[in-house]
Amino acid sequence: MHLANRRFARFRLFWAVTLVTLVCSSLPLVSSPLLAFPNLQQAPAVPANGVISADARVNLRGGPGANYLILAKLDPGAAVTVLSVNATEEWVRVRVNETGRTGWVAAELVQLEATPAQTVLLPTPTPDPHLNRASNTTGQLPVAAAAPAVINVEAPLSEAAVEMASGAASAPVAVTQPANMNVRGGPGTNYAVVTTVPAGTTLAIRAVGPGGDWYKVEIEGRPEAWIAASLTRTSGPLDDLPRLAVDEVPAPPATDPAPAAAVAAAAPALADAPPPAGGGFFAYGIQAQLWQNGEKGAIAGQVRDIGFTWVKAQVRWEFAEDQPGHVNWGEMDQIIDAMHGNGINVLFSIVTAPQWTRPDKPGTGGPPNDFNVFAAFVGNVAARYCGRLGAIEVWNEQNLQREWEGFPLDPALYMDLLRRSYTAIKNNCPSILVISGAPTPSGNSPVAVDDVDYLRGMYAHGLARYSDGVGVHPSGFAHPPEVTVQDWQAGRYTPPPSHFDHRSFYFRSTMEEYRNVMVANGDVNKRLWPTEFGWGSSSTPFPGYEYQAYITESTQAQYIVRAYLLMREWGWVGVPFLWNLNYSEGEMAMFRVAGRPAYEALKSLPK
Repeated sequence: MHLANRRFARFRLFWAVTLVTLVCSSLPLVSSPLLAFPNLQQAPAVPANGVISADARVNLRGGPGANYLILAKLDPGAAVTVLSVNATEEWVRVRVNETGRTGWVAAELVQLEATPAQTVLLPTPTPDPHLNRASNTTGQLPVAAAAPAVINVEAPLSEAAVEMASGAASAPVAVTQPANMNVRGGPGTNYAVVTTVPAGTTLAIRAVGPGGDWYKVEIEGRPEAWIAASLTRTSGPLDDLPRLAVDEVPAPPATDPAPAAAVAAAAPALADAPPPAGGGFFAYGIQAQLWQNGEKGAIAGQVRDIGFTWVKAQVRWEFAEDQPGHVNWGEMDQIIDAMHGNGINVLFSIVTAPQWTRPDKPGTGGPPNDFNVFAAFVGNVAARYCGRLGAIEVWNEQNLQREWEGFPLDPALYMDLLRRSYTAIKNNCPSILVISGAPTPSGNSPVAVDDVDYLRGMYAHGLARYSDGVGVHPSGFAHPPEVTVQDWQAGRYTPPPSHFDHRSFYFRSTMEEYRNVMVANGDVNKRLWPTEFGWGSSSTPFPGYEYQAYITESTQAQYIVRAYLLMREWGWVGVPFLWNLNYSEGEMAMFRVAGRPAYEALKSLPK
């Protein structure tokens, strides 16, 4: 369904040169960050506690610079832990204490209680926005996804770690990327976790596992310590490392025979992925028709004109990869270039499988026979656009038969697809947000499963673990956004029996039901992402959209603005994407806002 200054209380970090003496004397002298606090006798080691000291909300970004993607908005006074500082000493990498999310904030906007001492600063790599994970054979993450390391020299350093810090590594080392990374007793997720290490931990690599995707690392007291290669940044030569054979690694633990899969093949072992970000932020978004549209720059101008910071673009996989391995990156490159270059965050909603992935099934509306093929595609998208793509929505309206052709409308099946996709995306670019596919509002019928029931099923099969935001598609039909199905006014906006007697016809009722499901499943710190919502207007509506005759273009503008304000007030909505900006054909054009009063009304929204 297509609904588809007051001046800042600022401080500055003052830096003094501190001579550092190490056991390994090859390390050069480095700068040590010191804050001129009158009562601070000595600067403590990383991490350091701090708070956001601005009087307005502050951007948490994906890298050390104002050109990086905005990950979240932090409130004044928000408590953070400073993890590192970039080489120019202008940006600090922080962890938000309330949500656990990490990102970069301008150093002058953080008031430290204690500061990093005796640190070795590693330069932040310059990201390559066109890096393709498929051609990366080193086991390294794209540099845009990697956090610059800060090594605390008060703790003992291995020779390899010192060499890496000095930029003259001759022994290979790995720097861990996830906030808390599992170290296992063997090369695979089927081995027991022997310990965990925080992000930025530097470990000497001693060997490579049989499959090339796990490193044996040196940890004191752990004779067998293994980490997933894809979740590290490496330095030093890897070619000379021993590649262990199967009989040279610990035998995998015995497991009970698994029952035969009823529909899909069992998943291969998946590398540990970072946990969902949780928490979140509110921002304004809108969907635009961008694929094969030569006016991408002009569209970016329109989005900026209305003051929005997010845009949704649908990527039909069937068009993007019409033959195995033949990916049309051109359109996606142009979309990212046009939007990111104008400071606009992008959500890719990736849908529709190519026929070659499901040759025994009709159409392209459903998923591929092998869910790993889709996961590989979205993983490559994440790798290519890491640092420039804000989020990926995994599929669309999977509770509707035409969007899930050839497969049962089973939330367990969709969650298998999401689990594999989430892991592939996060392993290639941890900073990209993964939004679950949005069910369409419906009741139960031969061609659909009730959207609220379907969402419950998604949670029963792991949704909380495999999403940063929950995609939804609330629709208001002809009803104002504040009215619920229980309201005495329900039904007065369209004459019975059309679109009035079920919860799914009411924007607020649907949104509140979705939130109730999240709360019931303990997922209270996550946000709903309405990746499609809106009201259409037409004096001559298309069949099935007769209710649009009761909405004037002026009313359309009022309802949209009021819905945005309602979602902002709730505090549990992430980025709502209005359907739509500029679609010009068929029933989709009845929802557009370009050239209508709604376009001007959107400019008035508080930003």
